Amino acid sequence: MWLRRRGLGVPSASASEGGTSSPAWTEMGSWVRTICGRLKQRLRLDVGREICRQYPLFCFLLLCLSVASLLLNRYLHVLMIFWSFVAGVVTFYCSLGPDSLLPNIFFTIKYKPKQLGLQELFPQGHSCAVCGKVKCKRHRPSLLLENYQPWLDLKVSSKVDASLSEVLELVLENFVYPWYRDVTDDESFVDELRITLRFFASVLVRRIHKVDIPSIITKKLLKAAMKHIEVIVKARQKVKNTEYLQQAALEEYGPELHVALRSRRDELQYLRKLTELLFPYILPPKATDCRSLTLLIREILSGSVLLPSLDFLADPDTVNHLLIIFIDDSPPEKATEPASPLIPFLQKFAEPRNKKPSVLKLELKQIREQQDLLFRFMNFLKQEGAVHVLQFCLTVEEFNDRILRPELSNDEMLSLHEELQKIYKTYCLDESIDKIRFDPFIVEEIQRRKIIKSVPGKLMKEKGQHLEPFIMSFINSCESPKPKPSRPELTILSPTSENNKKLFNDLFKNNANRAENTERKQNQNYFMEVMTVDGVYDYLMYVGRVVFQVPDWLHHLLMGTRILFKNTLEMYTDYYLQCKLEQLFQEHRLVSLITLLRDAIFCENTEPRSLQDKQKGAKQTFEEMMNYIPDLIVKCIGEETKYESIRLLFDGLQQPVLNKQLTYVLLDIVIQELFPELNKVQKEATSMTPWM
Repeated sequence: MWLRRRGLGVPSASASEGGTSSPAWTEMGSWVRTICGRLKQRLRLDVGREICRQYPLFCFLLLCLSVASLLLNRYLHVLMIFWSFVAGVVTFYCSLGPDSLLPNIFFTIKYKPKQLGLQELFPQGHSCAVCGKVKCKRHRPSLLLENYQPWLDLKVSSKVDASLSEVLELVLENFVYPWYRDVTDDESFVDELRITLRFFASVLVRRIHKVDIPSIITKKLLKAAMKHIEVIVKARQKVKNTEYLQQAALEEYGPELHVALRSRRDELQYLRKLTELLFPYILPPKATDCRSLTLLIREILSGSVLLPSLDFLADPDTVNHLLIIFIDDSPPEKATEPASPLIPFLQKFAEPRNKKPSVLKLELKQIREQQDLLFRFMNFLKQEGAVHVLQFCLTVEEFNDRILRPELSNDEMLSLHEELQKIYKTYCLDESIDKIRFDPFIVEEIQRRKIIKSVPGKLMKEKGQHLEPFIMSFINSCESPKPKPSRPELTILSPTSENNKKLFNDLFKNNANRAENTERKQNQNYFMEVMTVDGVYDYLMYVGRVVFQVPDWLHHLLMGTRILFKNTLEMYTDYYLQCKLEQLFQEHRLVSLITLLRDAIFCENTEPRSLQDKQKGAKQTFEEMMNYIPDLIVKCIGEETKYESIRLLFDGLQQPVLNKQLTYVLLDIVIQELFPELNKVQKEATSMTPWM
């Protein structure tokens, strides 16, 4: 009727045949819809609706202020104060973005991340003894002594050393001696294995000291944990019963499920390959040439150390225990005894037990007397950049022969002084191209000219320490290589139980029990690439939004305060973690951690915790998690939401296979941080698994 009164003559629906619309009416309807669509685009009604949905409180206040300005226009000069405030807020909001952050306001808290050292990044390379560079073009390349003796200048407390030695002794006693004593009573092979274990432990300790642990936790480990939480939340939305949560989460991971979780055998194969990848960085130089030794170490580490350790860490009972320790606000226990003295790292453990001299061992005197051996030995030292070490040993040997003569004349004494000065200038000064790194007390005694009493014995001892690794490597290099087997079948899982007991247990069963996927991605860290949040503040906001379902107004408030306090919270978190780690690395706590590791690996015959004790621990963990949430947050989200959110996180931590998934993801991140050289290896290889 409205269109007809305007003279447009649009026929009504009743005027058309059969009640159908005429072409004129259809054309007019299309024209009206076009006009409305253009008007809607010009007015940007969708944008306005979205703004009102996201900022309802601000839009309501703006509407009230607009209505008040129209109705109370006589008081517009007063209302301009509020309009100015709104304009300032809008300008401030538009000028700042997510990347605009206020610097740390806690000026008293300073945290400096550690820098990686070249010696740990290139354990198999050569470095200049003068400037320390790996590729020095100014000085003559020389052997980096830490490559052969990484325990140099590495000292720990005697109690920690004793605890770690006990664990390594149990490794030998459980996995080597049961079959080795049936073969021979000669300890030469075991002595060599002791040195290898000391080498591995020393490299690991050096690398741990070099990495920035708080930064790894906040920037990478927690990010991977956020992805794990996201998967659990999505799985919980699909299933109502907690019994099906683990299977739903494994399906949610899809092709991104860790390769070690396909089955228990795949897990063991993954640990084997991972151990083999680390061999060039954790074993002495040229030790990988001995296939039998590397196979033995691989099976011990992968099947008898790493596999039970990861099972222990992924056990929900262990996770509950660790959560209680983390949530507990009581002050940590203090040491009841004074700190023990510092001693060389694992020196006592690596002392040779063999009383019989080896027929393969060659003394330097024997090598000098045989020209053929001396020629090969010189070529070997040239390859290692260590000819000057042999020259030093020969010079010191001649010096000792002269100084130990009875009744030296004054001229002979002066000649010895001059010879000692020459030795010092040639092998001790920093600017010398033939410099050798000695212990500081030896250089100091040479400077003080303490020749008669102490220097000969010290030099002879130092000579043997420097030359022995070269001689052993020389002997190994002279032997003809043995044919390698087509495929090693050695599997050492445990001397006290069958293999199936380790591979298939009641808790983990067969892991995800998934067949080999046909579609595989390159070896990339899915968890660190997909996430967009960064930093502890973003992690807290993410958990609050996804898990605790905080209301929109609180989320917007947190987004606003992010600009003010994000950097401050990040700095405080790193500082707090560093303080916690310093407490954790105290002597009595390190001894306690090593003891827990020992019990997890070797105490197979001990009575496991009863089901009642595990349920009691789980109940205590849930109660502690409920009490950990501040009351202010509970008032914002509600008591019911708090319970459901904590229940979701708790149920996710009670799934052993999901815990194992997160454990392996975190393990990969830690390994890549400790051994950044693997990043280059991964670019060249297709995968870390042996079948890919």
